[in-house]
Amino acid sequence: MTIERFDALERLQTIRQQLDELSRRFASKEALGEWVPAVDIIDENDHFRILVDVPGVKNEDLELKEEGQTITLAGIRHPQPGGFYRQERPSGAFRRTLTLPEAIVPGSAQASLKGGVLELVLQKARKTPRRGKK
Repeated sequence: MTIERFDALERLQTIRQQLDELSRRFASKEALGEWVPAVDIIDENDHFRILVDVPGVKNEDLELKEEGQTITLAGIRHPQPGGFYRQERPSGAFRRTLTLPEAIVPGSAQASLKGGVLELVLQKARKTPRRGKK
C-alpha cells in the first residue's frame, strides 16, 4: 500500500468519526459545544442496563440525575498535559439526557466504571395491575 493511499484511508476514517459524532449530537439534541459519548440502552425485563463510552473520565467527574423516566448523565474529561502531535479524543464537559420507555425506581441506580465504559443498572418501577370491570 502506498503512503498516499494510507493517508487517504486515514482521512476517510477521520471523516467517518466526525460524522458519527455529529449524528450522536443531532440525535441527542445536546449542545453543539460539548462532546457526546456513545450510549447503548438495553431493556432487561425488570431493569434497564445503560452502557456509556467515557474513556479517560474519572469516577469522581461523573454525575447522574434521575427524574421519572428521564436520566441525565454529565461529566468532564480533563485534557491531558503536554503538547499534542495529534488529538482526536475531545476533552471538556458532556451531558446526555435520556428518556426511558418506562419509569424507574428513584435512587435505584447502580453504577460501575470499567475500561472506559460506564455501566448503569436502573430498576423499573412496578406498575400496579389494573382491575377488570365486573
